[in-house]
This record gives sequence, C-alpha cells and structure tokens, in this order.
Amino acid sequence: MKRIALVLSLALFSVLASVPHPPAVCVGGSTSVHSGTTGSLNLSDDKEFQFDYADDTFRLLYERITAIELDSKPGAMAHLASGMSWVPKFGKKQSKWLTIRYKGENDTAETVVFEIRKEEFESIASILEKRTGKQVSYDHEDMNAQLVRTASPEPALVPVTFTSTPRGAMVLLFGQTAGRTPLTTKLGPGTYTVQMTSSGLPPWTREIEVEPGKPLTISADLGHVQPNTVVITQVP
Repeated sequence: MKRIALVLSLALFSVLASVPHPPAVCVGGSTSVHSGTTGSLNLSDDKEFQFDYADDTFRLLYERITAIELDSKPGAMAHLASGMSWVPKFGKKQSKWLTIRYKGENDTAETVVFEIRKEEFESIASILEKRTGKQVSYDHEDMNAQLVRTASPEPALVPVTFTSTPRGAMVLLFGQTAGRTPLTTKLGPGTYTVQMTSSGLPPWTREIEVEPGKPLTISADLGHVQPNTVVITQVP
C-alpha cells in the first residue's frame, strides 16, 4: 500500500513539475501586490491562478477570470496601474503586458497586470485558456504571429494517374507538358484543367477535382472524333 502511495505521489509531483513557472513582474492593478514585484506565474493548481513572489502568493480562482489579454504595449489599464514612468524589466523588445480581468469578492471589475516575455507566456497560454475557459486576446502584432503558429499544415499531395486510348498521349497541366500516358503524378487538392493530345486525333480537355487523401485515375478515350468519355476512379 505504501508503495502505491509513493508511486502516486511521484506521478503527481512529475505532473506538477512539468507545468512551467515563467518569471513575471506584477506591473500593478487592483491588487495588494506592489507594482514592480518580481516573481513567477504558477499554474500547477487546477483551481486557482497563482503569482508567487518573495514569501507570499497572490491567488485568483480561475472561475473568476473574465478576460485575458496579451499586448505589445501597455494599454490604458496597464498605464493606470503602473504609471507612465514604468521601465520594462525584460527590455522593450521582449516585454509583453499580460492583463487579467476578473470579478472581485463583490463581483466588482478587477484587473491585475504582469510584464512577461512572449516566449515565456507561450509556454502557459494553452494551460491558462483550458483552466479559465477563456481565449487569450492578442494585439495585432501577436495575433499575426499566432495565426502563423496555428495555421493548418499544407494538405498532402494526392497521387493522380492518367491513362489514354491510344497510349502515349501527351498530358498537359497548367498549360505545361507533364509527360505521356500512362503517367502518375502528385497534385494538391483542388480543381485542375487537364488536356491530353495525340497526333492525328482531336485534343481531349476536362476539368478534374482532386480531393484530399483520395487518389484518382483519369482515363481518356481519344479514339473518337468527338471524345466524350471520361472515367474517374477513386482508389480506396
């Protein structure tokens, strides 16, 4: 039994230890923490947000948080809290202002503002969003960076095989020669205009739709004066 308890304790310690504790400076706000207090943001507890400093801790229940904002420049609330003479401790290029809005004891609108490095905040952003149920609001500069980070990856190329009757027809894609049938190439999802030509026969032109993850076989019959047969086979 003691062994099981020890294992569980070690597992819990491992989980808590894995949560980053980024350094931050309390710029101010409607809290008792003095402006300029250096400490670290602690998200180890799943019920309350903590700012550890010196021998004390500022605690805030996640359920009371109403908004989270990360700005490149201190906004009006940050200016009000810290004063216009505040000098960033991490440097102007590195410093970001993290503004957390929350409900006070009497449901009054309260605010606490921290100075933090952007890369340090990124290590806890998803945890903070999950614990609070609120999405971080970024300014334009950081929003653009966020969109780049979260942009979905390019769709995988799809194998497309071209065959013809008679064989050896020239395949043109984008108006450029791709090769002669039978031909297999890879295309990104989308709509394409395909042309196949063979000496002495009318050209064959069709639009094809390439879908993500669905290989295609395109067969063209060039043996008629007015070719009107196209067979599109999706390979499972």
